[in-house]
Amino acid sequence: MHSFLLIIFTFIIYAQSDVPRPRGVSLSKASLYSPTKDFTCFDGTATIPFSYVNDDYCDCFDGSDEPGTSACLNGVFHCTNAGHRPENIPSSRVNDGVCDCCDGTDEYAEPDLCKNTCEEMGREARAEAQRLADLHKAGNHLRLELIEKGNKKRNEMAEQLTQLEKDKSEALKIKAEKEALKNELEAKENEVLQVYRDAEEKERQKKAEEEREALVKEASEYFSMLDTNDDNLLTLDEVKVVNAFDKNKDGEVDQEEIKHFLGENESLDKDAFISNTWPLLKPLIMSAQGAFQPMEGNEEGDDHDNDEITRDLENDDGDADEENVDEELPHDVDQDIEAEQPGQTYDEETQKIVDEATEARRQWTDAERAVREIESNIRNFQQNLEKDYGLQQEYATLDGQCLEYEDKEYVYKLCLFQKVTQKSKNGGAEVGLGNWGEWAGEDGNKYSVMKYTNGVACWNGPNRMTTVNIHCGLETKMLSVTEPYRCEYKVELATQAACDDSIILQQPSHDEL
Repeated sequence: MHSFLLIIFTFIIYAQSDVPRPRGVSLSKASLYSPTKDFTCFDGTATIPFSYVNDDYCDCFDGSDEPGTSACLNGVFHCTNAGHRPENIPSSRVNDGVCDCCDGTDEYAEPDLCKNTCEEMGREARAEAQRLADLHKAGNHLRLELIEKGNKKRNEMAEQLTQLEKDKSEALKIKAEKEALKNELEAKENEVLQVYRDAEEKERQKKAEEEREALVKEASEYFSMLDTNDDNLLTLDEVKVVNAFDKNKDGEVDQEEIKHFLGENESLDKDAFISNTWPLLKPLIMSAQGAFQPMEGNEEGDDHDNDEITRDLENDDGDADEENVDEELPHDVDQDIEAEQPGQTYDEETQKIVDEATEARRQWTDAERAVREIESNIRNFQQNLEKDYGLQQEYATLDGQCLEYEDKEYVYKLCLFQKVTQKSKNGGAEVGLGNWGEWAGEDGNKYSVMKYTNGVACWNGPNRMTTVNIHCGLETKMLSVTEPYRCEYKVELATQAACDDSIILQQPSHDEL
């Protein structure tokens, strides 16, 4: 669970054992190296005379015949390290001129090369182990408090979830009642409003017909002006002399412009002009001179001089001021469109039904919102109850607690079981370094490491992630933040929740057990 366990479990003053064993062999494996019989490689691939053991020649594929020499690259040398803790090193390091064992036994070829520092290192390690044991013992009282609070919190959440389920059932019942009332009143509302809708539709159709008639009248009047020979046909000669057809304003109506307005026809009757040409021509006229005004005093069949038509259409290059434009707008354009009414007025009985339906819709909306809020709370409680807060709920009360750590450039924030962020001291937005993922500790204690994953993506790199290593401490705080690899962050966290003094009662009595 904690790094000091290995130290505590192995801090024993070791005495020399009378059990015979080759150099580099641990006491627990001594029985496998019996000088009275042949040696069998650990992988079972070969059996060799015992005299071949530690003869500086690798006979076994697994290197088990050369624990005390460097002949096998995959061999293992055991350092007894009496007074400190034993350890295993690759046998390739034996007699390489570097002191790997604190007792110096790995450099037996040069006995004076290494000083035995095991006693000194053992004292320091035991002192550190004692400090950690004392810390765990002191922190365990606080941990027990967290466990009590965590279980209480979990029980309260379970009770609240049960109550929310009941509230949801009641809220759904109220919502159904409100919906039924709403539907009933809306049916009445639709019935009484249908009269107004029918009247509005009739008025709309009437207005549309009037507008259509006005459009036809306007187009007919203009057609009559252009039809100078009164033959009820608009010919090419009559089109060419009218500046309104001069789209590009180059002083003449060319073939392309004629084709635009007349298509492939050499003449148009009034119906074709109204249907096809007038929609293309009217915007140009209105843009050039504000609008078309029928010539007063002219009766149908009057002769019109081409020069008079040209003068009537030219105006003054379309530079009329806004007042003149408004005055000249034809009957069917915007000034005849009534301003939108702020609200429909109904008779007293109809208004009462509308108000009742409106109130019913409001109450149904409130009921629906209440159901959604309850469902959201239920999901939150369910997610929290499903979270792993430790074997005894010791981490439950830390959920949502936010801690900060500052270095020279950044402020880091860890919100436990939620997210990790980073913000520059020079300003700018927070950068997500990961969201709560899972416990990821190894060596039988998954609660020693937290993983926060799927943070903001690095530039041309992966999404950021953070590993939180948890240690025993008398308060919950961030000890350090580093970035050992690009986009991967490491946080050292101390908390009372990690202090468990029960482990110090399980010290072994011998290193070889």
